[in-house]
Amino acid sequence: MSPTHGGRLGVAVLLAALFLQEVLSMRLLTASSDEAEHLSAGYSYLETGDFRLNPQHPPLIKTLAAVPLLFLDTRFNLDDPNWKSDPPRAVPFGVTFLYTNDADRLLFWGRLPIVCLSLLLGVYVYKWARELFGAPAGLMALFLYSFCPNIIAHSRVITMDVGLSCFFVISLYYLWRFVRRGGNGNRLAAGAALGLALASKFSAVILLPTYALILAAAVFWPSNVQLFLRRQQTQRGAKRKAKQHNVLVPINLRSRITSAASVYLLLLVVAGIVVYAAYFFPSDPLVYWKGASLVNKDHNPEYQYYLLGHFKQGRWWYYFLVAFLIKTPIPTLILLALSLVLYKKYHGESWLDEAFLILPTLIFVAFTSALADDIGLRYLLPIYPLIFIFVSRLASFFFRNRLQAVLAVSLGAWYLFAGLHMYPDYLAYFNELIGGPERGYKYLDDSNIDWGQDLKRLKAYMDGHGIENINVLYPWNASPAYYGIKGRSVTPDEYYGKPSQGIYAISTHALIRGELSAEVQKVNSDWLRRYKPIDRVGYSFYIFKFDKPGGP
Repeated sequence: MSPTHGGRLGVAVLLAALFLQEVLSMRLLTASSDEAEHLSAGYSYLETGDFRLNPQHPPLIKTLAAVPLLFLDTRFNLDDPNWKSDPPRAVPFGVTFLYTNDADRLLFWGRLPIVCLSLLLGVYVYKWARELFGAPAGLMALFLYSFCPNIIAHSRVITMDVGLSCFFVISLYYLWRFVRRGGNGNRLAAGAALGLALASKFSAVILLPTYALILAAAVFWPSNVQLFLRRQQTQRGAKRKAKQHNVLVPINLRSRITSAASVYLLLLVVAGIVVYAAYFFPSDPLVYWKGASLVNKDHNPEYQYYLLGHFKQGRWWYYFLVAFLIKTPIPTLILLALSLVLYKKYHGESWLDEAFLILPTLIFVAFTSALADDIGLRYLLPIYPLIFIFVSRLASFFFRNRLQAVLAVSLGAWYLFAGLHMYPDYLAYFNELIGGPERGYKYLDDSNIDWGQDLKRLKAYMDGHGIENINVLYPWNASPAYYGIKGRSVTPDEYYGKPSQGIYAISTHALIRGELSAEVQKVNSDWLRRYKPIDRVGYSFYIFKFDKPGGP
C-alpha cells in the first residue's frame, strides 16, 4: 500500500470513528436545553421566511439543521399564540413544536447536519496539518480531533458551536493558503468561509480584526508571501537573441499595504454577500447587526454563575482558562506544553504559518473571556482544532527513537481511553486533574455537565429497576411525560425541607443550584451532602431513595 493510500485509509477510519461515536451516542440523548428553540427557529425560516424566532443567533446553522425536516411529515402550527405574539415566545413555541411531532425523529435528522459539519471540519484539520508538517502530522491532528470528548459532545446537538468552529477554521485555512500561495480561488474561498462563520454565530466577528492583524503582519514582515510578489519580465542572452522571462520580485511597502487593504475589502464584500444570502436577501440591510445587538439580552443580569464550588453575579476573567484546564484531556495539555518547549526545533516553514494558528487562538480566548457568559467550555470550541494542528508538529519528534515512540503510544492510548471511556457522556468529561467526571459538579455546571439530555436514559433506568413512579426535579425544557416517565415534580418544600417517602431523580444542574439556594435562603438544601444517592443516570441525574418521610 502506498503512503498516499495509507493516509487516505487512515483519514477514512478516523472520520468513521468520529461519525459512529456521534451518531450512536446522540440516539440516546433527549433534547438539550436550546435544541427545541433552535430547530423550530430554523424550520420557521424555511417555511415562512420570517426570522423573528431566535434572532440573537444568525440563521445559518439553524437553517441547515432544519432542512431534513422539510422531507418529513412535520407539523408547524402558525396559529400557536406563542408564534403570533410580538415578539414570538421562542422557548414555549419550540417545545410545543418539538413535542407535537415525533421528537426523537426530528432531533435525529436535525442533528445530522451538525454531524456532517464536524466531519467537514475534521477533513480540514487533516489537510492543514498535513500541508504544514507532513502526512503523519495530518493523521495525528485528525486522531486528536476525532476522539476529543469536547468535540464529540457538541457535534451531536443543534447549537452553533460546531458550525462556528468549522467555518472559523476553514476561513483561516483559505486565508493562509491565499497569503502564502496566492490564487483567486483561495481568496474567494476565504471570503465565503468568513461569511459562513459570521452567519453561524455572532462571535465570529472576532475574525474581522484577526484577519486584519494577520494581513498587517504579512505586510510588514513578509516571508516568501505570494501575495506580495509580482511578475516582472527580464531579458537574457545577446541583444539580437534576447528572450523574455517572467520572474517573481517583491513589491515595496506601500504597494504591499495597498494590496493587503484591497484583499481585506474584497473578503468583507464576499463575506457580506454570504451573510446576506443566509438571511434570504432581506429588505433590511441592517438585519445582521440588529440581531447582534440582541446577544445576551435574554439573559438574566442577576444570574449567579458557578465556578470551583462558588457562585458569583458577573464573570470571572479566568473562567474559561479554568474550564479549558480541567475539561481538556491531559494528553492534549502535555502535547501543547511539549510543542511550546520544542517550538524552536519543530516549527513551520515560516513564522507566518504559526501566526495563523497562534493569533486566532489567543484573540478568541481573550474575546470569549471578556464577553461570553460563564456557562460552558463550548464557547471555546473553535480553538481546539487550531491546537490539534499546532501540536501535530510533534509527529516527527515522536518516532526519532524508541523512547519517544513509547511516549507517543502511551499518550495516544491514554487519550483514546479518555474519550471512549466517556461514551455516551462526552458532555460531562473532566480530566484527572480534578478526579474525573464524578467530581465535575464541584467545579462547573450547565452545559459542562448537565444540559437536560438524559430523559430517555432515566426512563430506561426506571424500566430496568422496575420503578413505575418517580419524583423528578428537572429544570430544563424537555418533557419527562413525553418519554413515559410517570411521577410528579419535586416541590420546593421537599427539596428545601424534608422529602417524602419514595424514589427521587434529581438533575445535577438542580443539585448544584441547590447550593446557591442554601446560601441565599439559609437552608440546608445540598442533597449530595445531606443524603447518599443510591445510583446515578449518566452524569445528569442522581437517584435517591427514602424509605420513610423526612429522609433515610
